[in-house]
Amino acid sequence: MPRLALIPLDERPVNVRYPQLIAQIADAELRVPPAALLSRKRAPADCDALIAWLHTQAAACDALIVSLDMLAYGGLIASRTTDEPAARCLARLERLRAMPRSGAIYAFNVIARIPDADDSVEEPEYWAHYGRRLHRYSQLLHRAAEGQAVVSELSALQAEIPEAYRADFLRRRLRNHQVNLAALDLLAQGVFDLLVISSDDTSPYGLGSQEKAWLSEWRRRLQLADSVLMYPGADEIGCVLTVRALLERVQRTPRFYVHYAIPEDSARVAPYEDGAVSLTVERQIRAIGGVLVAREDEAEFIVAVNPPSRIGAELDFSPEAYTAEQAYRAAPMAAFAEQIAAWLSAARRVILCDVAYPNGSDPFLMAQLFAQADVRQLAAYGAWNTAGNTIGTALAQGVASATVQTPQQAHAQQYFLAHRFVEDYLYQQGVRAEVRAWLAARAGVPEVSPEREAETCAYIERRLNEQLAALSQLGAQWRVAHGSVRLPWQRTFEVDFDLESV
Repeated sequence: MPRLALIPLDERPVNVRYPQLIAQIADAELRVPPAALLSRKRAPADCDALIAWLHTQAAACDALIVSLDMLAYGGLIASRTTDEPAARCLARLERLRAMPRSGAIYAFNVIARIPDADDSVEEPEYWAHYGRRLHRYSQLLHRAAEGQAVVSELSALQAEIPEAYRADFLRRRLRNHQVNLAALDLLAQGVFDLLVISSDDTSPYGLGSQEKAWLSEWRRRLQLADSVLMYPGADEIGCVLTVRALLERVQRTPRFYVHYAIPEDSARVAPYEDGAVSLTVERQIRAIGGVLVAREDEAEFIVAVNPPSRIGAELDFSPEAYTAEQAYRAAPMAAFAEQIAAWLSAARRVILCDVAYPNGSDPFLMAQLFAQADVRQLAAYGAWNTAGNTIGTALAQGVASATVQTPQQAHAQQYFLAHRFVEDYLYQQGVRAEVRAWLAARAGVPEVSPEREAETCAYIERRLNEQLAALSQLGAQWRVAHGSVRLPWQRTFEVDFDLESV
């Protein structure tokens, strides 16, 4: 059995549990650190203890998959919020040189995001009041550097943001950039076999995009194009690199044919990304170690993509917006579902990437899909968070599904597939809005307070099971286990739960 070790990006299920579930499908062992060593939302991990843990695992593993955000800062949020000096972060990475190893090391790090929101949940406290202005400040700095006529607007905005906050914001950017440069150096010296530098919540202009260009230039100068992957993403990378490590172990290169539900919309840019969705698909296929093929009959996997909608945001359920979307998407979604059903009837491995809207399934597609196809025959399904998150995770599951030979692997495949539909469709596109309204009616705010967490989880469990029972294909086989619903960061944005057989 292949044996891998993972230092995850943070402690959330998408970064810890999903890679483990996909490894189970592939009959591989994926070791992760004990939960006590990992970050806990804004509380950083014990970096030194994580490095020590990795040392104990390295010699016995076929590959190591290492989040540099976790090792250097103590996790994703810690990379944005802690005050640790760059020198201390870099010293931790230097310890990877002495890591005992019997296989490859795959490292990944994130170009820190600059969210366009006055929200400090995952950012420094001053982001609650200055987040949108800092986001605009970042864009104007980039545009000014390119010679655009924005100097007066930039000066006015600078006057609105306290100097201490601007200085702190820029210092954190510098620290993140130093860590990414150090990662390139470690790769160039042979410490890593592959490096992924991803960008979280990207846009065409901003300091993150400028830093990405600088890193790309160093990648070119150091002639590292084949071993440094750069693209939008974050939470899917653990899943992708888990499967890539397994593929490289057996020297296998999967072949993918891509089909878009609305071909002309393959050029649309998904929210939080910086290029057409067709480019996102190509980047994720390359990241997992696969190749695109031009003909369907040449492919092992058919990647069926429901491309980004014209809305460019989460689906608006107001009557006017919903009716307009329904008029545009009804016929293409019916044809798309019919095509998927035909592929499944022909025993083709279909990976369904539903990226019409961020943070949830396309209800127009779901209505047609469950009416026309047996979703249990899909190789993978995804519709969560960003397009890159969805596509990377779905590709990873789809490739893993092709290795199924035992009843245990088959069970793991069906479990994760059902989990995706329950979470991405039933929760993200339905129950999440319900629970927020339910909380607002009781507490005046649509988020979870500690004293209401237990009853909120119970409400989610009940509503998920009620809706799951109505999906005959999945509801006849699965239900959400009693008492298993969890809110990893004590908020409604993400949920975790266990499924049990009916």
